[in-house]
Amino acid sequence: MSRIIKSGFVGEVQTAGKAIPFRQINSDITHSDDTLSWTVEQARRESNRLVMDASDQAQKLLEDAHQQREEMLASIDQKKELWAQEKEQLQKQAYEEAFAQGYEEGRNKGYDDVSHLIAEAQDVVASAKGTLQAHLEENEFVILELAMNAAEKILSQKLEESPESFLPIVKKGVKEAREMKEVKIYTAVQQFSFLQEERDELLAIFPTDVKLYIYPEEELEPYKCFIETANGRIDISIDTQLTELKTGLSEILGSMK
Repeated sequence: MSRIIKSGFVGEVQTAGKAIPFRQINSDITHSDDTLSWTVEQARRESNRLVMDASDQAQKLLEDAHQQREEMLASIDQKKELWAQEKEQLQKQAYEEAFAQGYEEGRNKGYDDVSHLIAEAQDVVASAKGTLQAHLEENEFVILELAMNAAEKILSQKLEESPESFLPIVKKGVKEAREMKEVKIYTAVQQFSFLQEERDELLAIFPTDVKLYIYPEEELEPYKCFIETANGRIDISIDTQLTELKTGLSEILGSMK
């Protein structure tokens, strides 16, 4: 979901770049419903594929963490079995020593030794469980960070390979401002030409009497973009998409506890 920062008013446009004169769309110009429908569907598929790619990476990391957990549990079971065998051996040894030293004295000593071993084994198991739990809790944060890095890498690589994938992100933000009479899009210099070429498609989202301006903003990093209207600012940068993804991954991790 995009972040909207309310502002009291939007002043005159600063000359961060040359204003693009708005183009009125006359009511007698028609768009092919089939072409527009295909374009919107294609944009939706591109956007969904970005999130699916990142989700696949996150799922793989989660599966790896669960496999590690199963291995640690198996190791704990193995240690418990070894302790049980050693306890039996020591118990037998204690009884043998008891018979050599005297039945009553040996029996008491055997009980004491066995009780000590049982307590020690319980401490080892409890410590192992605590270590496992701490390891899993620590890994949840690591998994989330790794997933975010993977998502950022996937999105960046996708945008580099297919710059047109940036358009659905911009269109999503523009739709939130479609009721405004005047809309100003500020984008990174690297994406300015691309949005200029797609200006007609962006205009198609609005009613015919909307004024649309596109400005290059030198201070914006690649693929960062925001929209200004009379009601405030709409942030449609990639960072916003990553924040939404991180929220989703946090919910997944929370549901697994």
